[in-house]
Amino acid sequence: MKANNSNFEALPVAALSDITTGGAMAVIINTTGEGSIFKALQNLYCHSHFKVYYIEPGVNQLRKTLELCSSIGLRSIVLTGSELPKIATFAPESEYSATLISAGSDFPENNILDYILSDEKATSFSHVGYQIYKYHPGILSSLREKFFEEMRLGSLRGNIGNCEPLMRNSTHFYLDMRSVRIADFPDNSEQSPNGLYAEELCQFSRYIGMGQRFKTMFLFGYAPKSKFKSPSMQLTAEVLWHLFEAMAASISEDPGITVPEEMFNKKIVSMGQDGQELVFISSSTTGRWWMVVPDVKNDKSQYIACSYSDYLTAYSGEIPLRWLFFYQKINPV
Repeated sequence: MKANNSNFEALPVAALSDITTGGAMAVIINTTGEGSIFKALQNLYCHSHFKVYYIEPGVNQLRKTLELCSSIGLRSIVLTGSELPKIATFAPESEYSATLISAGSDFPENNILDYILSDEKATSFSHVGYQIYKYHPGILSSLREKFFEEMRLGSLRGNIGNCEPLMRNSTHFYLDMRSVRIADFPDNSEQSPNGLYAEELCQFSRYIGMGQRFKTMFLFGYAPKSKFKSPSMQLTAEVLWHLFEAMAASISEDPGITVPEEMFNKKIVSMGQDGQELVFISSSTTGRWWMVVPDVKNDKSQYIACSYSDYLTAYSGEIPLRWLFFYQKINPV
């Protein structure tokens, strides 16, 4: 029995401008000129009802294509092959929040990390899954000085769910397949013996698909000419499969806006006799957590994505580091 291929529909590039969403939730924009990934996707069984379009524009059409997708309400997944194209061809022109999944701070071409760190339009940023010995200390220091977030590979291993809050509200994602160890991704040009496990990358992709504000993902660092049955191409397709299944099941919820109170549970933790109370909110539907951080200057509070581990830390009598991080960010001295 063949897999159900009805979830994915290949279109000529010109046809995209002549349609509305047509019930589709996303479009795969393959700029590599190689179509093995589409064939690999068609060999996977989809268990949710969704429609994803697939097009193959040239790199010089990328910005126009992204703008078109945005105008008709389609989220974009851009496949760029071994390297990202020139950043000028896709950089957002309005404010955005971003997440980068990569092994370190160095990129052979078009360093997206350097760009984001210097871009005033980047309102928030997180770098997830990196290996500390592949990260330039000066760049890591700059990231922290800007109150951007980061979580290295060793910190997420064993409890990968702790990285989900860092990704929850990002609009743009940059996923480097070379962050996966070579044993799980043989086409890794970095030949790295250490890195993310294949299962961890698929879990990351699931978190991206569940994201509250997800607009665009760039997937790069793989060999687009690989045969569709190769381990590397199969993993690339499985990453996309997890993304789309999560998108189809995603629930939009935010305790900071007007929503039914029955969707959330409030937990108040007292930090000692003279200490303040920390407020946590959990979703009764998805299990997501938020913490309430006061904005002293504006006399209001902000709802910050957090994890169950942050609540347990507060419950044990310690102020979570994530709460302190955002308190200092929101209330600079």
